[in-house]
Amino acid sequence: MLICRVGHTHTARHRVSWFIYRSLSHATNSKTLPQRHEILTLLHKTTSLLPRALPPEEQAANSTESPKLWKEILSKTYTDLVSKEIPPVHITGELSPSRFWEHELNSSVVYGLDQWSGAQDLVTALLEEPLTSDQSLNERIRSRWGTHPGQTTLRLSSANITPSLSRSKQNCSRSLPANKDSEFHVSSSFFQQFPFPLQIVELSPSIIQRSRNSVSSVVVTPETYDALLEADVSVILCNPLTTPISVLLRDPCLFRNPNTILVVTSTPPKSNLEDLRTNLSEILPEKTARRLKIYFVDPFRAVAANEVLKSDFQSPIAIQRYQDDYNGSQVSSVLDAFKEIISPKAEFSESSLRYQTALARIRAALTTYQAALHRVRHETDSVAVDVCALKARLEEAKVKAQGEVLSRFSDGEGDAVTAALDLAAKEIRVVMDRLTWWKMIWRVDEISLLITQAVLQPGCRTLEQQLVLQTGRLSVLQDEITKSMFSLLAAHPHPPFNSAILQNLLQQLVASPSFRVMPRTLIHPIDMRRGQIIEHPTTRLHLTAQRVTLRIGGGIAAGAGLGWAGWLGWLAGTGEGLLGVVGLDAGTAMSLGLLIAVMSVRWGVGKWERAKRRWWEDWDRVGNGLARDLRTTLDQAMQNKVLVVAETGCEKLSEITAQRRSEIEEVEEELDTLQATLDHLDQSLQ
Repeated sequence: MLICRVGHTHTARHRVSWFIYRSLSHATNSKTLPQRHEILTLLHKTTSLLPRALPPEEQAANSTESPKLWKEILSKTYTDLVSKEIPPVHITGELSPSRFWEHELNSSVVYGLDQWSGAQDLVTALLEEPLTSDQSLNERIRSRWGTHPGQTTLRLSSANITPSLSRSKQNCSRSLPANKDSEFHVSSSFFQQFPFPLQIVELSPSIIQRSRNSVSSVVVTPETYDALLEADVSVILCNPLTTPISVLLRDPCLFRNPNTILVVTSTPPKSNLEDLRTNLSEILPEKTARRLKIYFVDPFRAVAANEVLKSDFQSPIAIQRYQDDYNGSQVSSVLDAFKEIISPKAEFSESSLRYQTALARIRAALTTYQAALHRVRHETDSVAVDVCALKARLEEAKVKAQGEVLSRFSDGEGDAVTAALDLAAKEIRVVMDRLTWWKMIWRVDEISLLITQAVLQPGCRTLEQQLVLQTGRLSVLQDEITKSMFSLLAAHPHPPFNSAILQNLLQQLVASPSFRVMPRTLIHPIDMRRGQIIEHPTTRLHLTAQRVTLRIGGGIAAGAGLGWAGWLGWLAGTGEGLLGVVGLDAGTAMSLGLLIAVMSVRWGVGKWERAKRRWWEDWDRVGNGLARDLRTTLDQAMQNKVLVVAETGCEKLSEITAQRRSEIEEVEEELDTLQATLDHLDQSLQ
């Protein structure tokens, strides 16, 4: 990777050099320039938007989204706009000797994506002197990395540079890794082709991450991003055989610099060059494709051409081969691109220069804002998708719980509640059938006890046992759903999605005493309904049995007494018996007494049977209520225990994503307004 830098005494991290934007069309003094206050207003709005558009420092995806970096750049832009000093570069042809040494080095970055990209060979081809009599100079250029082992940065500049400018060079790359860069001074005609002092900063290649069958990504360090952004010209080399263009395009941060040159180390036929450039431009973002320069160069062929000429520079054949290979390598196109961007071509007014510099920096900031907002929107959409997936799982769990927890018995006809009630009714009916009116009379004081024992029989607890088993499964489901919620938060670790407040809220729910699913969580309706059966219908049946017993006994006693009175009178020979005074003879009195006794028994039997039927009606009503209560209890257990953490987390995340999208839309609207204003001001400088 190669960096060339133009400069001023200000450090690189505090400004983006105006030479980055020399490829823009420049306005002449005769053009009507925008008012300075318009640019200052745009700059102020851009700076005010920074805290909302860029993530916090610790959440920045890369160094180019660092709020601190862009705050410094925009602050330096404001300082340059309001300053009354003459701009640092005077561009009216060549620089005058009196001002030449006031400038930093002109900076161009050539960045090799991997060790096969040819970045070092490109630098070698540009700096070598094939016709020099001192071949040690070329050997020194070729072995430059060998003389600086362990370094990640190598800064190359002309050997004729003055000490004061050399000190300026040391301040031109604050973004480069400390203690990992070295100076390399060399005498080369390449540096003499420009009216400005140049510096080439060569960086070590990137780390390539490869999957089993292909390259998956390119790992670029934050320092490299900063160097590419702050350089006056950045040249990115890509070998399509080792790093596909598609992998390169996945990282738009590489093309943030407006003066970026993409060098593809391949030399197709000249007839296909324009078509290839067009095809590559179509797959790039529109704004990037509009300003990105694409060249097809073979630096290996250029180095080989130099070797041919050095071997026999007097041979016409060697000279012809050198010309063919060097021209065919297209290295000269990169040199022409440098000259086009760096060399002054038009006269500028001081105001025009300041304004173009400010607008270029603002455009770079707005581009960074857009990229950051796109990433935040993508993350927000990802959270929304995960929340929807978890909500769908929760709804599925609710539906499945109704079918699984209250599922059918293996030999039943209906659902679990109906089957359990039918089974319990069969066992209770055996006891009820034994309680005929005759046995009831003899066990009248044990009616409640007998019915209660029948209701509490083990056979009636089948449903209870099944629900205890299902609560264990619900507990397992609760753990799985809760872990899924926390896993969702862990997958999106940055606030506001995984905030300390939300984590604390969910942890409080987990630590709540009512959170755990206990064995008797679903059994409460059964206990309540069983108590109703025992307390009300069974008690009423017991009281009815007592009343029936008393009335049957009273009827039989009255009938017996009436018959005894008539029979006693007949024994005494009175003829009419003891009831003769009421007009009843002995036979009639005995018959009436017998009728009263039979009627009492008949009434008692009917009363008892009706009481038992009423008890079974109450049993059916309580059974129907039990089914409703169990479904309600299951729903409450699912909502308040099993799914409470996930539902609360999904609800909060849905609110956060909705608020986040609203904020993004507001920032995007402001960003569109600023972009339109920037385009208008930019047009006035054309």
